[in-house]
Formats: sequence, structure tokens, C-alpha cells
Amino acid sequence: MTDFGLGYSVDFVGEGEWDIAMSGKKKDFYNQLCEKHNDVSYNRRVRVYFYDQGLNPRCFRDFVNLEVWSSADWDAEHPAGTSLNDLARFSSNTPWPYIQSGYTQKYHEQLNGEYYPVDKLISELTPDDMTLLPRGGFYFRFVTRPAQPGKHTLFVRLTADDGKVFEASCDVDFQ
Repeated sequence: MTDFGLGYSVDFVGEGEWDIAMSGKKKDFYNQLCEKHNDVSYNRRVRVYFYDQGLNPRCFRDFVNLEVWSSADWDAEHPAGTSLNDLARFSSNTPWPYIQSGYTQKYHEQLNGEYYPVDKLISELTPDDMTLLPRGGFYFRFVTRPAQPGKHTLFVRLTADDGKVFEASCDVDFQ
């Protein structure tokens, strides 16, 4: 987790890459992921982009829950250890609605129009919002500062659809 003031980046550490050009067990796993997401009939040309223009690899894990909390009191309604999900906005993108539409409903017709933005309070997230997130992770930012300046350890817990739990923390001094 990376600290950007009131915003934080959660980066996924990869366990490998899988794509259509693989063979053997890697190809089998790739096909399983395609089946899981019903992403098996895309038959259009794909333009390969370079640098940050496109070709957005996705995390192979889908998440069903995200929790954020602090080791210190945030304010009177959010004592230490309680959820801050109603105070933090999640920002990322997903091609999941495009895939679910049968590849017919793009977010827009410009570059990377297949990727729908997700920008909402963490408390409002659904599992669909956290399906096929970018391999690079996601970003969240607090909508308020803590009531009192001081040191906090921020915690993030992600639960995957297979039940696996991932946790990270970051020490922050809110001055």
C-alpha cells in the first residue's frame, strides 16, 4: 500500500501471467479464467497498445469484499478498529460490464472504451465492481481527514471470491 496524502494505492503482486498464447498448464488455467468470466467468444481484432495506452492486464482474482480501518480514532463515529469504508472512495476500472454485455456495450467509443470506471465509496462497492481489476491494483482516498492530527496505521483487507484473504497496512502521520 502506497501513501499519497489522503489517497492510497493498493498494488497487486503478481503470481504469474496467463494469456491466449500460452500452452500446457498455463493455457489450461487461462481457459478456466475465460470460462469463469464467460469471456469465450470475443472474436474481433485487438489493437496492441504500448506503455500506458492500453493492453490492460487484469488481476486473475476477483474480490467480493474490501475493508479499510485505522489503528487510531478517526473521529467520534469511527473509533480505532472500526470500518472507514464510508469515508474512503475506491477508484479503478473493470471490463466486466463489457464482457457481461456480450462485448456490445462499451463505456465509450474512444481508446479503452471497454473499461468501465469504478469510483464510489468503498461501502457502496459490489463484487461486480471488484471483478477483473487491473493487475496494477486500485486506488482509494479518504473524503475527510482524521479529527485529530496524529499517527495511524491504516489496514486494508481484500477477500477474494475463493475465500482467500489478503491484508496490507501502511503507517501514516496525519499532521
